[in-house]
Amino acid sequence: EIHHWYKKFMKECPSGQLTEHEFKQFFGLRGLDPEANEYIEQMFRTFDMNKDGYIDFMEYVAALSLVLRGKMEQKLRWYFKLYDVDGNGCIDRHELLNIIKVRHPRGLSFFPKGKSQHTSELSLEEFVEGARKDEEFMEVMMKSLDLQHIVAMI
Repeated sequence: EIHHWYKKFMKECPSGQLTEHEFKQFFGLRGLDPEANEYIEQMFRTFDMNKDGYIDFMEYVAALSLVLRGKMEQKLRWYFKLYDVDGNGCIDRHELLNIIKVRHPRGLSFFPKGKSQHTSELSLEEFVEGARKDEEFMEVMMKSLDLQHIVAMI
């Protein structure tokens, strides 16, 4: 399976380093609205684990492994990193509103005791704990991380 992924990766990206532009082309992500484009750019930055501006084959395999075989908590931790746009280790009110708007239109019901939806920040632990308690949120998040159509292309 990894050999197949490698052949596909090298065919699409002979340099062995996928740029953000190539990432969008690779997965057929063209003509996105600004909000979707921002989300995809943040996804690219999250997969670019060493922050060199490229996704190499090892980062590509790590991302696919997370998506295809990762445990629920690993996926939630990745989502937290994806939505923590400024990288400060907390999801602040602005980042939280983006999650609500993009992924969970009815709002969030998983805030820990003592925190309201108007709180300023959620830590990683609070995010994971709360998400596990909100079945609808978990369903929406896991569906948005379902990349079977992309795996089929690979």
